[in-house]
Amino acid sequence: MLTGGAAARPLDEVVGSGILRVIAYLDNAPFSWDDNGTPRGIDVDIAGAVAGELGVKPEVVLRMPGEKGDDDLRVNVWKGPLTGGGVGDLMMHVPIDREFAARNPEAVLGNPYFQERIALAIDSDRTGPSPSFDVFKKIKIGVQLGTVSDYFLMRYDDGALIDNIVHHVRAEDGAKEFKSKDIAALMGQRARIEALLHDIGVKPRIAELKMDGIVRDQWVVGMAWKENSRDLGYAVQAALEKLKANGKLAEIFRSYGVTYIEPPIDDGVSNQQN
Repeated sequence: MLTGGAAARPLDEVVGSGILRVIAYLDNAPFSWDDNGTPRGIDVDIAGAVAGELGVKPEVVLRMPGEKGDDDLRVNVWKGPLTGGGVGDLMMHVPIDREFAARNPEAVLGNPYFQERIALAIDSDRTGPSPSFDVFKKIKIGVQLGTVSDYFLMRYDDGALIDNIVHHVRAEDGAKEFKSKDIAALMGQRARIEALLHDIGVKPRIAELKMDGIVRDQWVVGMAWKENSRDLGYAVQAALEKLKANGKLAEIFRSYGVTYIEPPIDDGVSNQQN
């Protein structure tokens, strides 16, 4: 764990200490979660691989998200929590967005490493190989309660799908119902769905359908670090590019059953803020 009062450090300090301190989200499977006291997940493995490229060891701390992403940057990147524990040298799974970056000049956002998408796992024997949402006027689709996907399905065509929407409080329950064929499709964040089904031995067909009326059905995630640690950001960028080139990054995603989706070149914010 981090000690109280720890501050983000430039590259020389990180290398000199032999430790890269990384903050990841608690309960954010398959990217990061607590496994009986041990951090696990895609983001944890990426942090470990990046630290290896820098010649240091990773120290990953899991924290709950705040009410807003701005709060998370303040607590985890440049100021630290009120209860102590300090900031990290890096924070994982930060949305790469130009407006978000402009609101938080104390942090640098960059090094995008994945594109999140909303998608459906489908039973193509019942939905067809290329369904539209209209097919769920007759067959059932599962979704986690209170998510963007849930909001979309409930409002689709003035509520035309409501009778066939199966809500799940726990995402794991949706995966089990898909496996047992109680539902013909499962909607949500693609990485989450793929990982859940992978854990129970299901390799689904994935469909990405047009979602009219949704502000964002895909977004890029990357990292954040303190404004005075730009040299660390550049070194991490080089490490990340190497992991992409040698296939290690895709391999990490694949080990959790998740399809690696490389972010587009135009990620919405420059990789290193000026």
